[in-house]
Amino acid sequence: MSVGKRAARGALWNVGASTGTRVIGLIGTLFMTRLLHPDVIGEVSSALVIGQTANWVSNWGFNQYIIVHGVKGDEQTYHVAVLNVVLGFVGLCAVAGTGAVFAPVFHAPHLAAYLPGLTLSILIRRIGAIPDKVLARELRFRELAIASGLADLAYTITAIGLAATTELGGQAIVIGNIVQSTIASALIFRATGLGWFRRTPWRWQRVREIVRFGVPLGIAQLFDFATRYWDNLAFGKYFGQELVGLYNMAYNLADIPAVQVGEQITGVLLPAMASLEVKDRKAALIRSTALMSLVVFPLAVGLGVVAPTLVRCLLNDQWQGVAPLLVVLSMLSVVRPMGWGVTAYLYAFSRTRAIMALQLLKLVLLFGCIVAFSTLGPVWTAGAVGLAFGVQSAVAIGLVILTDRVPAWPIVGAVVRPLAACAVMAAAVLAARHGLVALGVESARVRLPIEIVTGGAAYVVGALALARPSARDLTQVLRRALKRGG
Repeated sequence: MSVGKRAARGALWNVGASTGTRVIGLIGTLFMTRLLHPDVIGEVSSALVIGQTANWVSNWGFNQYIIVHGVKGDEQTYHVAVLNVVLGFVGLCAVAGTGAVFAPVFHAPHLAAYLPGLTLSILIRRIGAIPDKVLARELRFRELAIASGLADLAYTITAIGLAATTELGGQAIVIGNIVQSTIASALIFRATGLGWFRRTPWRWQRVREIVRFGVPLGIAQLFDFATRYWDNLAFGKYFGQELVGLYNMAYNLADIPAVQVGEQITGVLLPAMASLEVKDRKAALIRSTALMSLVVFPLAVGLGVVAPTLVRCLLNDQWQGVAPLLVVLSMLSVVRPMGWGVTAYLYAFSRTRAIMALQLLKLVLLFGCIVAFSTLGPVWTAGAVGLAFGVQSAVAIGLVILTDRVPAWPIVGAVVRPLAACAVMAAAVLAARHGLVALGVESARVRLPIEIVTGGAAYVVGALALARPSARDLTQVLRRALKRGG
């Protein structure tokens, strides 16, 4: 089977399994809003960000190295696996007891109680990271999807069960994370066995090779992590932990299209792009960008348009502050995926310094905008996050146009056409909402399905009219994948 067909099947598995478990997770999150106050969730989120920061500081591009170079032999795999576990253990143990230092900085008095358990969950998941990427390298996305899906389901059941039946509070989320990491790593090891881990003589020359490849990527990954999660810490510093809880909820909802669809496709793109002939990669970049935009953009724009009705329908009074944040943050799921195909393309050529520079640019833009907009309040500050991501994605696309002579209009059109169809969708939803208000329909539970159906129908019409080639391509990909059994 060709790489393209295997990648399409992998993307279908990733998106399908992830979407299913995300629905379950979303239901669980909504239950948690009725069990825990926003400031509790805010403190747990801040502790998780600190633990994950230590994780990424000690990760020097190991995941990408195992995909790109691990296939060359046992020596590469053995060395990167050992480095991954040792450095992860040192980094996470070093930060586990520092909660008392960070608590006053971010106005989170209980942060120190949550940090040790969360670092343990991260370490367990770190141990399973290399076999995870072995499966990805072999395009065995079915096993990855099953492991991830069952682990997410276990987290939801554990966290809700403990929060509902005990007085653990935020610790219910901590224990849920430990269970999730344990199940995910166990299932991944079961799928791979230990055949990939064959001991070889230790060679410092190999370590230096891994470091040369991985340090720029490690720095880039840290920058990427910072732009995705350190804004939580900034919100805690400027606005307090209750706003962190509201912002984190809005961000997670807004991130569903990007993370649960866009990132799953991107997870397939890197090994698939690396497997292609060099001459075929530009065409793959354009095609993948068009398909991702066609799928992710309407989910993101649609979520933002229906956000006021959705929040009224799903969340109780103490969480209604999520609505304006969600409207603004939904733009993240539009602008973030625009540059992901470019990132996979650059990884395939081992252009790690370019990736590092792009992530540094995003980090500087993000926190520059947050500081500048913070005096205007949390909604404007949330808008600064989307602005920074959008500028970085545009620069990434411009980079490959200028340096690699990727045809400008095809890749720009791959983004613009779906956005035009989304504008049609947004106009239709707003018109429907205005009509329902005029008719005196006040119930959010009645208005929400009408808005969703109206928007979906309008997008299909807009996509067929304004992005017909990409729409046909997507239809053919789905038909082939479904015909072959996923």
